[in-house]
This record gives sequence, structure tokens and C-alpha cells, in this order.
Amino acid sequence: KQWYQRRVRGDIRHLLATMLPAILLLLTASTTLGCDLTTNTGIGIMSYASMEWLNSIISSWYYVNDDQVHELVKTILERELNNLTPDIIEKISLEECTFGTDTPQIKGIKTRVVEMPCLKAGKQQKIVIDVVLSIDAPDFEFKLAVKVPVLTLKAAVQKLSFVGNLRITALFSDQVPFPGVQNLCITFTDRPELGFNVELLDVIDIDTFGVDKLITDVIEDVLSKQLVYPGRLYVDLSKVGSRGGVDVVMMPRMSNQHPGVVTTRVTVGRINQTTEKTEIEVSAELGSEEEKKCIELMSDEQAMTRNFLIKDFDAQDLLVKAWESRLIWKDIQYGSVKVDLADMEFTLPSVTETFTNEEKNVKVTVEVRAYLLPLIALVQKGVEVEDYQSKFNAGCVDPPDLNTGVLYVHIHRATGIPTTDDRSKADPFVTVYYNKKEILKTKEVSNSDSPIFNEWTELLTDSFIGSELIFKLDDNDVWPNTDDPIGATSLKLSKEEVRRVNSGLKLETQRKDVKGGILLYISIVFRPVPLV
Repeated sequence: KQWYQRRVRGDIRHLLATMLPAILLLLTASTTLGCDLTTNTGIGIMSYASMEWLNSIISSWYYVNDDQVHELVKTILERELNNLTPDIIEKISLEECTFGTDTPQIKGIKTRVVEMPCLKAGKQQKIVIDVVLSIDAPDFEFKLAVKVPVLTLKAAVQKLSFVGNLRITALFSDQVPFPGVQNLCITFTDRPELGFNVELLDVIDIDTFGVDKLITDVIEDVLSKQLVYPGRLYVDLSKVGSRGGVDVVMMPRMSNQHPGVVTTRVTVGRINQTTEKTEIEVSAELGSEEEKKCIELMSDEQAMTRNFLIKDFDAQDLLVKAWESRLIWKDIQYGSVKVDLADMEFTLPSVTETFTNEEKNVKVTVEVRAYLLPLIALVQKGVEVEDYQSKFNAGCVDPPDLNTGVLYVHIHRATGIPTTDDRSKADPFVTVYYNKKEILKTKEVSNSDSPIFNEWTELLTDSFIGSELIFKLDDNDVWPNTDDPIGATSLKLSKEEVRRVNSGLKLETQRKDVKGGILLYISIVFRPVPLV
């Protein structure tokens, strides 16, 4: 009887922990979308009383699921801390965690509904909830064991304060059990304001070699970058109540993916109509990439456009300038605009500035817009490829409305490669061509008949549909001998090829000693972007 009671209590706690996010979403959606406060734009604003009631539910859940919260924090935090530790720190272990009595509080909330036209996975509807989340926990503390050469130090992280804008995207489907929430995607829409203290414990008359500073930097990096910005938490609720529990996956920003595209357009025109000719130079510069153009301006407007594929929004400035060069005298500067991309990742604003020079009768307009690319969430682990994005949208991919965007090509591995003429294994490598232009050449894998390449590339394109990808697999040979062809194939891109993950392409080959065929495993993801 006691065992049964404990088991039932455990099941109830688990049910509360797994069902509450879905119930909160239903309550939030019904409260905001069905009330009189719904605005003309379709965005509902939760009333103060409802928000207080929602906070009381979160507080209750926070206490009921104390053990689960601790275990989740310990698992994720320990892993990320050890991934970022400098060489002087051998290992960091989370020994004790105290969240304190202050629970997270919601300060504001808005929702909107996104219709899902895709019918491959039944009727679906997506609800996007933007929440202002605040934590002020002076009694928060977790204790760490930091192993450095010779000794292990004890450190405490204390007095956590946190304010951030949280976005919860919920996918509702009629194919999953009540309450019909298939999955959640949780992310922060800007960099949260974060504060905490780090203190070394039981260190007396010991030169810590700046370990406290290292620990502080590592923890700050993990908390503010790896975990909350711009990482995303996927929660699969499709099995709740029928076939299993909750599947939670933490997806930090993938280093192999460009986060976005910045489009720049510089338009040069006249304030007043004239037939006079003026030569004006314009440039757009981002990192090591630069676009320049000399415009011969008469009466009609002329423009320069440039699209930049960005690896990282942080610490990057886009500089756009317009000037008139002169051989002897100083150049005439019409104006410039400097756009800090660090704050543009999620808000994605457009920037428009106009400069005029009445003496020269010249008007310059600079338009800059940033687009955040959807997360690919594609990870290769050995020969296995995990596609978290498809996992959490039930494989539902709508054909793109645009023919321009970013094409991602990933070469995973190859199988069935025959031996060379001297009966040794080949040294294979892959070359990829897009419309006959080389876009990727992998490194060779020595002495292998089943090589794992795990290499990728991305490129901007304005002609995705109808373009051709060619994949060539060759055996690297030592100069002066030429590389021996192993096999090749081509792929015509269409709306059906928007997302192809870990797909085995059979290569055509002239080799007669091939048994079972040569397969090249690739992934293709096209993300449309309205480029200028």
C-alpha cells in the first residue's frame, strides 16, 4: 500500500510537470485570444488579474517539481560548463543547488496565432506567446567543485537576477492526445539582463592563479550565451498521456550555420531635376566582405544592392558610405550609416537613413534589413544524423513561396566504395557543384571504403528552383598521377527538395567491381529569404 501510494504520488508529480506547459498554453490562448482586450492586429494582452493567477500556478508547479528542476539544471549546466572550461580547469561538477524562495514571475504576455496550411500531419495551428520573464533570487545559490591541477576548489554562484523576453511557440495538432500540444519551442528574443556573484570557498593563503575570474567568465558565458541566448529548448509533448513522457532537447546555436542575412540597398538620386553628371562612389562593408560601386548620376535614380550571409550577429558592424572622389581636393562625404548587428538577431528591424547635399543636388538613401534564418538543428553523431527540426514539426514542410534564399548542403558519408587497382582502400573525397560552380570540396579520408566526411557549406541563391547540384566522389592520388573518379550523380532542385535529410544518393560509376552500389549520404535544406 505504501509503495502504491508513493508510486501514485510520483505519477501525479510527473503528470503535473509534463502537462502544465500545455495547460498554461491553453489557458493563455483562451484568455488572451477570446477576451475583449484582443487588438485589431490579433495580439492579445493578458489582464493583470489573469497574470497574477498564472504566476501563482507557476509558483505552485515550481515547488511541486523541485526535484525535476534541479535534475534538469544539473544535467544541462554541468555539460555546458565543462564544454567551455579553459585548459587550466580540468572539470567542474555541480554539487549543490538552492533556487531559493523566489520563483520566476511573468511581467507581461502577448500571443498571436499562426495558421499552418500544411496538411501532411493533420490539422495544425501554431500559437506564439511572448513573455517578459523576471527572476530576482537573493538566496539563490549553487555550489561547484572545480578541479584544477593539484587541488579541487569549491566555488559558489549566488544572488541571481534575471530579466528576459521569452518566446514560446506551441504547435497544436489533432493527431496528438489531449490537450493537443504536439511540441514547444522556447527561446529568448533578445539577450537577457543577467547578474550573479561568484565566490571561492575555503581558500585561505592559496594563490588561485585567477581561477575565480576564469570561473566567473565560464559561468557567465554558459548562462548568458550557451543556455539562454541564442539557444533553444525543444519540448516534445506528443507522447504525453498515451505512449510515454516528455522529450526535452537543448539546442544551442550551431557553429556550422549562418544565423541570418543582411540586405543592403543604396539609392542615389537628385533633389531637383538636372542634366548635370556627378560620379558618386558607394560602398557596403561587413567584416572582410565589401561591395563598391561607382555611380554616374544624372537625372534618374540609381542603386547598388548587396546581400551578406552572416556567420554571427555578435560584434559585427555593417558600414555603408557614399562619397565623391576628387583627385586634388579632399573627397566630398555625403554621409554614412553604421549598423550594429549585435541587437538585430531576433527583432530584425529595418534601418533607413537619407543624406542630402544641396550644393551638389544629391540625395542618398540607405536601406538595411536583417533576416533571421530558421534553425536547421541538424547534428551528425558518428554515422547517425539527428534532425531535431523535423522531429519537432512532424516532418511538415511547406513549399517555399520564394525562389531566393540560403541553400545549406551537408555531406555526411559514403558507403560501398570499391578498392583501388592495387587492392588497397581508396582515399575518397567529395566535390559539390551548384550550377556547374564548385561550392564545396571535402577533405580526403585516407584508406576507407566507408568514409565519414561531415562537412557542409551554405550559399545565397536567387534561383533555387530549377538549379542543379552535382556530387562527384573521387579517389585522391599522389602527384603526378590524377585523381581517379569513383562515382557521380546530379540532383535537380525543386519545391520537393526544400528539406532532404541524410538521404542516400546512388552514384553512377564506370567501375565494374562495385557490389551493391555506391551511396553518398547528403542533406539539403533551403531557407527562403526575401533578398533585395
